[in-house]
Amino acid sequence: MKKIILATLLFLFPAVLSACGSQDTYRVGASPVPHADILREAQELIDEEFQFEIVEFSDYVLPNTALHEGDIVANFFQHIPYLELQIDEHGYDFESVGGVHIEPIGLYSKVHDSLETLPESLEIIISNSPSDRPRLLGVLEDANLIEIKEETTDADITNASLNGLNDLFESDKDITFKEVSPQQLFSNYDNESGDLVLINGNFALDHGLEPLNDALALESTDSPYVNVLVVRSEDVDDPFIQALYEILSSEEIADWIEEEYKGSVILAN
Repeated sequence: MKKIILATLLFLFPAVLSACGSQDTYRVGASPVPHADILREAQELIDEEFQFEIVEFSDYVLPNTALHEGDIVANFFQHIPYLELQIDEHGYDFESVGGVHIEPIGLYSKVHDSLETLPESLEIIISNSPSDRPRLLGVLEDANLIEIKEETTDADITNASLNGLNDLFESDKDITFKEVSPQQLFSNYDNESGDLVLINGNFALDHGLEPLNDALALESTDSPYVNVLVVRSEDVDDPFIQALYEILSSEEIADWIEEEYKGSVILAN
């Protein structure tokens, strides 16, 4: 593939130093799949001056902690609603550089073969991340399992108690929700816990699921939950950060994502 060369930037840096913390090696945090895989492809394309190390995280907390503390110069794992929630809760001075892709959440079951064969009473296992809730209920609504009340806002869904979620929609089913950490969603599915499990796209891919084939229902392609490259605000215009985002938003990466994931990861608009 053609390398993207940013020759006009090279004189701004010594070869081994970065404005992102003046460290010897650029370190970018990411979830394993597909974020780290996409970054590995970016490593093949970016100019030698901006080579970087990928630091993989298995949870949703440490990548932002590490960015705040300066252990990494950027992270690539989260969508805008989660980023905004983290900024509100922790006071992080972070900014999104831009969106790269969407990982559609899927509705999975080892207990039931189709939506048509679901029983009247359902236990649905969901992420315990409040910022995911509007997205999760949206998948259930698109699958015709619930109808969110017209007056219900995303804030209502995010702030509701777990038991209070049912007050925000109508349904022909008797639905009970169970919350687990996002990392435990697949194990609940694999152990046949509950009737349905809503699994984030990256965790599904990381455990060998093929969302297009294995999910009973899949988030629509017009989802606003685009995954973004995030940095400390002071570094948003840093030449390395701009070079990295130029690669991540390039036609070469777009072609690779389409070929590699065949619709299980969707390009941001």
